[in-house]
Amino acid sequence: MLVAAVTIGVLAVNESSEPAPVAQLTPQADPDRGAIPLDDETATNLGVTEADFVSYGSYGELQVWSATTPEAKRCLAMVAENRIVMVRCSAPSLDPVADLDFPPEMFPPAPSGEPTSQVRFVLRDELVDVYLAPNPEGGFY
Repeated sequence: MLVAAVTIGVLAVNESSEPAPVAQLTPQADPDRGAIPLDDETATNLGVTEADFVSYGSYGELQVWSATTPEAKRCLAMVAENRIVMVRCSAPSLDPVADLDFPPEMFPPAPSGEPTSQVRFVLRDELVDVYLAPNPEGGFY
């Protein structure tokens, strides 16, 4: 009985200590948005076409897209200056994570108002959670 209480207590602590995202991006159905600027190398490596990608809109100057490969890997694709700058894929049972360190003017400021350049994107089910690190020494919010 005591073991069960300890386990529940540990789970509650871990859950409450997880950072909250500063933004959540949802799939966009805007036909005027255009297609992802998919290059031949990325398309070949992933086995996908433009039609396989779903837009999650933008976070600052960065566009966020997802796709699922024929092997059921879920992928996050980051677009800046009209080109794919990063693709991160994971097994179907894991959430793809993309960590970026770009100039702070590309992103909205942290909730504290400080500029931030370190951003983490995590694809969870049908949402992309966005986390910020306000300085190089700090962790993600």
